Amino acid sequence: MVNSENQVVIVGGGPVGIGTALELARHGVPTLILEARNRGEYNLARTNLTNIRSMEHFRRWGIADDLRGNDPVERDFARSITYVTALNGHVVLDLAQLVAFDFQIPFASDRPVWAPNDAIEKTFQDKAVEHALIDIRFGCTVTGFEQSADGVRMDYQDGSGTALTTTADYVIAADGSRSSIRKALGVRMEGIPELAEFSIWNVYAPTLKDRIEVGKSSFVLFVNEHRDYAMLIPQGNDHYEFGFVPRDADADADSWPLAREALYRNAGFEFDADPVSGGAVTIRSLLAPNFRYGRILLAGDAAHLISPMGGFGMNLGIGDAADLGWKLAGVLQGWGGPALLDSYAQERRPVIAWIQEACLVNTERSPASFARDNISASTPEGEALREAVGEEIRTVKQAEFQSFGAQLGSNYHGSPIVVSDGSEPPTLAQGIYEPSVTPGCRAPHVWLDNETSLYDRFGVGFTLLVTGDEPVDTSSFETAAKERGMPLDVLALSVPSIREMYGTGFVLIRPDQHIAWRGDSTPADVGAVLDTVRGATALWPVESA
Repeated sequence: MVNSENQVVIVGGGPVGIGTALELARHGVPTLILEARNRGEYNLARTNLTNIRSMEHFRRWGIADDLRGNDPVERDFARSITYVTALNGHVVLDLAQLVAFDFQIPFASDRPVWAPNDAIEKTFQDKAVEHALIDIRFGCTVTGFEQSADGVRMDYQDGSGTALTTTADYVIAADGSRSSIRKALGVRMEGIPELAEFSIWNVYAPTLKDRIEVGKSSFVLFVNEHRDYAMLIPQGNDHYEFGFVPRDADADADSWPLAREALYRNAGFEFDADPVSGGAVTIRSLLAPNFRYGRILLAGDAAHLISPMGGFGMNLGIGDAADLGWKLAGVLQGWGGPALLDSYAQERRPVIAWIQEACLVNTERSPASFARDNISASTPEGEALREAVGEEIRTVKQAEFQSFGAQLGSNYHGSPIVVSDGSEPPTLAQGIYEPSVTPGCRAPHVWLDNETSLYDRFGVGFTLLVTGDEPVDTSSFETAAKERGMPLDVLALSVPSIREMYGTGFVLIRPDQHIAWRGDSTPADVGAVLDTVRGATALWPVESA
């Protein structure tokens, strides 16, 4: 199968699948995407937060502003996280405008967006359909595959029921938590298979907005005597995501009457509510033992599942897309070495495992865990209790809702394709981000002016950032990169704040904005550095001349 019809086939046209295609397209690699749903069909009641790190990738892919424009949630819903006893009850804690992000963040090239999953999926689908290097075929279901040393044969059925076959050099399985590709490979995920069972619904409630007495918020969590672990999230156009954990372990989480009763119980009143979709959702915390199986690579939910308490589900998959895309492009274009694709799982799995553990802690700190008897009482004692509980929530949940440390501080230190300089990255913390120039870390960010991010100046491939005031000779890097066919841009910036931040005269930055190497002078063997970071060798540390 030396002459495959496609370089890459991606199974699954959700954000992770299309995101990987967009990353590959940045490097000039075309893809075929097979998506089982029809165009315009979106999974409802899923992701609501595209976090800060994902938005930095969205900016590179040219869809950040598109997502903001597609957000359907009305502006009279404050971008706040609010704990209430009921919609006609009392506010326990209002984290006002916590997810507004209507301002430029100094340490990031873009800002998070709180928008429902249908807005995210529309953004990706529209971009994929218009992109010249992406062939997305909707209504297509994979029926089988066979891989060899040279490629993969994919059997699939299109929307009309016609059986078709295509071939690819590589296949990316981005087909979700129930991945048929992963199951066919016999991959058993490891971790906690049943963390909790939620009943989650997308509900059309046209009269609800005008009956909310505690203030309209983008994310409402209920803290009351019912202890339902319940939440309500506006989705725009009079639609809401409602989720709760049934009290009785034997209760039918697929039952709309049961969910409606819980919705009314927590809202504090009845109103017109019709289910659009929903049912039982099992929360799992699982990780595949590897992400690469020959010429098939797993990404997103096909590779890992995580508690939604922290908002990392889709966002971890976007991180997969950014890491995998440039590496697969390097292999296909010939400049990537044999260690490059293996480094995908070597880098991503530790990051995901750490965030999974953090989200397990978040899950234990549920709205129900903060409930106290009489917390809903309209009395001085009830008010004092709500104030005390509100401060407790603020103390233990702030890091979950502003998890800049987990988003931006996660790093690939120790990766076989990163050249160590002997330094160590900061200790990981979910809520605290400390910029670091340790190789493997995300490159520290600054704004060059009101519109231009430092990241906007990086090349599509590798970037050699030169931070000194005087002109320096970078020809050794340029020559060595050219000999290897490796994409390299040189970016010389005489900006004191950048020199002070990075601390060295040279910084080699990967396509995904992580630092691959840094030094005060040209290394004695530039080729050895480039061979390490492109996966051709595993030679480190490399001494400077």
